[in-house]
Amino acid sequence: MNKIRCVGIVVNINKPAALDFAREAAYYLMDLGISLVLQKSIAEYSGLAELGACDDDVCKSDAVIVFGGDGTLLRTARLCAPLGSPMLGINLGRFGFLNEIAPELLYPTLDRLSNGDFTISERMTLESSIIRNGEAHQTDVALNEIVIAHGKLARVVRLAMSVNGKPLACYSADGIIVATPTGSTAYSLSAGGPLVHPSIPTMVITPICPHSLTSRALLAPDDAVLSFTVESSEDDIIQLTIDGQRGIQVTCTDKIVIKRSDAPAKLITDIGGDTFYQKLQSKLHWSESLIY
Repeated sequence: MNKIRCVGIVVNINKPAALDFAREAAYYLMDLGISLVLQKSIAEYSGLAELGACDDDVCKSDAVIVFGGDGTLLRTARLCAPLGSPMLGINLGRFGFLNEIAPELLYPTLDRLSNGDFTISERMTLESSIIRNGEAHQTDVALNEIVIAHGKLARVVRLAMSVNGKPLACYSADGIIVATPTGSTAYSLSAGGPLVHPSIPTMVITPICPHSLTSRALLAPDDAVLSFTVESSEDDIIQLTIDGQRGIQVTCTDKIVIKRSDAPAKLITDIGGDTFYQKLQSKLHWSESLIY
């Protein structure tokens, strides 16, 4: 049993339905005797301004409920992972592969949450560091993927990659995706990478439109340390993108190091949503027969 005494609520305020469901959940949880910490926007919207707090404090709760799409959960994961706070996603987005629960299942899900009737699934995250002049200039954490690509023009990028300090390849491609097993169903899959079950400890390295028939997705063990240097022109603008949400410009003299983060993201599962394999069928229509 996972005893939950305090719940934080995070909402995508650009989705009116998310605000409404979050308000209903807040009052329902209070009736169940659960204390709350709310994002200021939903606290004011719900008439509970006294429960409003900054995002960092919201994510220190025993559990954090995220109302929105997968993007909202990805943003929240970067705050919750270092704190060890488990997250439960209520899907108010278009796809909802990460978010566990459909909104129509909200109330039975909250009952199970308050009773501790769920499982916590630890998901591997990635840590990227930009090494500039011998020092770590920027460090970020991603739940889905880290992408190195051209920042503006549709031009080929040349990236030299080493694994554990040993040179492996120099890619000529539109970019490189380094994905977690959780992120294998996102950008990496669209670029031709494999589907990986979230429990498999690996990193998925997928070139984007490589200019070589032999450049294909590669699985590396989760304890590998990947490093990339840009071998393109100094005039090229190269962008490092974290979960499709945060972009950092890098230069040709920088080294990008990517490894498994010490802080996994914790997702609340087995609480009424579909399993990974069920999502392959319901979301990705996996292995459906063609209609002739």
